[in-house]
Amino acid sequence: MDEIRLRMEHDLPFNNVAKVFLDVRIFRWCNSVVDYLEFLSEDSAALDHLEKALPRFVAGLHSSVVYRSRSDSRLDVMVRCRCSPQNSTVRMTEGRNCLWKPPVVYAEGREELTVLAPEPDRFRSLYRDLRGVARVERLKKVAVSADVLRVSYTLSLSELFHDLTAKQLEILLRAVERGYFDLPKAVSLERLAQDASLSESTLQEHLSKAESRLVRALAPYLRLYAASFPR
Repeated sequence: MDEIRLRMEHDLPFNNVAKVFLDVRIFRWCNSVVDYLEFLSEDSAALDHLEKALPRFVAGLHSSVVYRSRSDSRLDVMVRCRCSPQNSTVRMTEGRNCLWKPPVVYAEGREELTVLAPEPDRFRSLYRDLRGVARVERLKKVAVSADVLRVSYTLSLSELFHDLTAKQLEILLRAVERGYFDLPKAVSLERLAQDASLSESTLQEHLSKAESRLVRALAPYLRLYAASFPR
């Protein structure tokens, strides 16, 4: 089985949004009933414009919004799925008996899709289909075992993060983005605390609790992944 990472330029619906809103990254999950979309941008004005254009985009899909949530840097939207092999690389992938790994990412007018192909012939057929609608670039190809499927399709973000408070998530994300967990550290605990207007002891407490809760939440997945290795 091969795992192939593709980058594509095309005129299918979700990618067309990424072409218009170049400062917005789009992450997409689909279960054939609904599409869950995350629109992320540091430019809140770009998200404002996208949110105003959303009804027109959804109407063009002959769909409807079933959920929406907005913050300064993020817009979450769930729409009824109207995907087909004619308008979705995901459905094209499934139509060739291949799997795809969520999320699909759209940024700067291009889509990135990871495909799991059980046999080379199936991917070759899919590749021909994709070439019919897109300019396709293969970014990465690796051979994987079938065990990767149970790992790829069992990780639940809600299970992983639901025990973290909003403040712990905020501090943890800030620490990751600033390089606190890099080796060597790119930023000190003191500087992180100053930037967050917190004492070092308070920041350390938030980080320690977040790390502890993440590790506990990861434990079942660690056991599952470890079981795939020969003893």
